[in-house]
Amino acid sequence: MTTRTKIAGAVLGAVVAGALAFVPLTDDGSAADGGGDGGGSLAAGPAQKEAVPSFTATDWVSYGDQVAVVRVTAEHELREPDEGAETDTAGGGEDYLARTVDLQVKERVWARSGAPALPSALSFTADGWQVKDGARKELGSPDSSRLEVGHAYVITLARFSGGAWAPLGSGGVLPYDHGRVGEGEFRGETVTSDAYRSAWEARAVPGDEAPVASRTAGKPSSAVREVLRGTRPDATAARYPGLDPVAGYRRAAGGGSEPAETFCSVAAPLAVSEDSRYTPQELAAVLGDLAALAGRDAASLRAYAASLTAGDGTPAAVDDAAREASVAGIERECGTDVGELLPTDM
Repeated sequence: MTTRTKIAGAVLGAVVAGALAFVPLTDDGSAADGGGDGGGSLAAGPAQKEAVPSFTATDWVSYGDQVAVVRVTAEHELREPDEGAETDTAGGGEDYLARTVDLQVKERVWARSGAPALPSALSFTADGWQVKDGARKELGSPDSSRLEVGHAYVITLARFSGGAWAPLGSGGVLPYDHGRVGEGEFRGETVTSDAYRSAWEARAVPGDEAPVASRTAGKPSSAVREVLRGTRPDATAARYPGLDPVAGYRRAAGGGSEPAETFCSVAAPLAVSEDSRYTPQELAAVLGDLAALAGRDAASLRAYAASLTAGDGTPAAVDDAAREASVAGIERECGTDVGELLPTDM
């Protein structure tokens, strides 16, 4: 990966690593219009197109699983396995240093009916640092909080394909210091709820649904709960509660110009007759994709995928009950013989 690609691919807003919840809007590395950084410490990241909308209450109740008040307790550098020390950039180049954050759930605000249980502690990828000439500069989005240690936030969370939790998108992260929406860290700076509300009202588009941020600025989390309780989800998304957010939004949006993948089309290469070869990690990835498209079998597919990832597919580590349920589910839905559904390329 080139240095320019790393900068262009920097995540705007917290997102689960590998879930492809964000994709570049442009490939020229152009920066988003954040009004300039004013010489401050926050560098505006490149323009991004989010795979799931996340700014309005309709977005939250259509594609989110849980909304919670969280506090960021720690942050960590996230380096690629083959990446050298930061001094690699001292010769005048640019690089991107990713970051993960640890969060503690303080209050559960809202949950979609039938949503998976939210753990009390979470970790996921967030905006990191631009490194240039050996110096770091915090990277952030003009539309979102950066998620900094010591600050509280109201976040709409979703469990993505593979079972990992992450914010729905950049619009689903609201500052929440002192028990009021809009108080705290936003765009890498500490703001008041009045300034936060004004920032969102300046972006308002007549006729469009107002973001949750502007509707609840200055109010407690209970106001967020009431807004969500009074909002209907997208009708198409509501018919497929077992889909992960990306798959659910694609279905609600009509699937785009390419034929939408179905559960059975994803499962087809697993057929015994295909003689496909899979490492434990590759098989787990396919199972995660199937779980995103499954209904009642989603939990079994995720559980089996998790056991493959955790134990590298060794017989002692495989969740046999989940494996057998996954086999039964695939064969029932598709009529495809997948055998024992074990890794075939160790």
